[in-house]
Amino acid sequence: MNGMLPPRIVIYGVGQFGAMIARLAADRGWPIVAAFNRAGPKVGQDLGQVAGLDRNLGVTVQDCEAGDYSGFVADIGVVTHRDLLSANMDAYRRLMGAGLNIACHGVQSYLPQSNNPELAAEIEALAQANGVTFTGCGIWDMSRIWSGILTAGPCTELKSIHISSLTDPEGQTNSIEQIKQYCISLPVETFYERGIDRNEAALAKKTIPEMVLRALGYTIASSTATIEPVVYDVPVESKYGRFEPGLVMGVRFRCETTTKEGVTGTGLVDQRMFLPGDVEHMYWEVDGTPRNRTRVERLDSAHATAGNLFNRIPDIIAARPGIVGVWEMGPLKPSARLWPKRGP
Repeated sequence: MNGMLPPRIVIYGVGQFGAMIARLAADRGWPIVAAFNRAGPKVGQDLGQVAGLDRNLGVTVQDCEAGDYSGFVADIGVVTHRDLLSANMDAYRRLMGAGLNIACHGVQSYLPQSNNPELAAEIEALAQANGVTFTGCGIWDMSRIWSGILTAGPCTELKSIHISSLTDPEGQTNSIEQIKQYCISLPVETFYERGIDRNEAALAKKTIPEMVLRALGYTIASSTATIEPVVYDVPVESKYGRFEPGLVMGVRFRCETTTKEGVTGTGLVDQRMFLPGDVEHMYWEVDGTPRNRTRVERLDSAHATAGNLFNRIPDIIAARPGIVGVWEMGPLKPSARLWPKRGP
């Protein structure tokens, strides 16, 4: 052990990733001070049972609306509740008001200033008033943000950066209902009727090249994104059954960032059902001197998401007050050596 005290954490949202964070913390002896979830069957149960452990943790899951946010001492709140800042604001207010740093899994939380400037200003004010740090983190940390920064690192001249990626939605979900959030398995007409092409959370992917360019010191002029359905002319077999040709099999995001210095960033991001031979990956290409390419393959997407979030917690606690992006904290480091897994 390195002599550092393990972080004391509060979990807000005990879904797939909140439960994974609980299991990781319990395995390493990180104190879990409290847990909150929306009203439902999880409330009132021991967190260990809800998280799928074979033991109780002595932490009762509280209703996030009626819970007590004044009776605990903790270092950080891990929010895995929603993607939109607007949907998470009550959590941010409650936890930062209690003096906790925030690690948020929501996609808009990586760069609040670009996704919702008004709420970003409130988050910054809350963080400064309470002397705490707010950071969005998760799988984008290493695979989308830091991999791009490191790919551009050797360049002495830079013209553009580009990311293409492929994500398996089955690896990110636990139910057919979650698969259908982007109308996967439904008709194309439904995709547009439901306004998926205008989905606020999905459009946050415009910030992927923006965050890398910010990290590289460029001045952002604009960031835009579009969303379109992916349709196959062959059937797809999935753990949820057979999906027929002609239906929506995923979504494709195209994004572009321009800078005042003239360097551009683009992205082609696919989140779609896999065809035979597909491998989940992130692929960065930098046009500069020298030209560089980096490919990151994720073989366990769900654990990679939780691992990125979990391992970033000590950096967030140590960071300055305010909104702090993961690109300001240095490359991610594994927690396996600092806090080894507890013995039986």
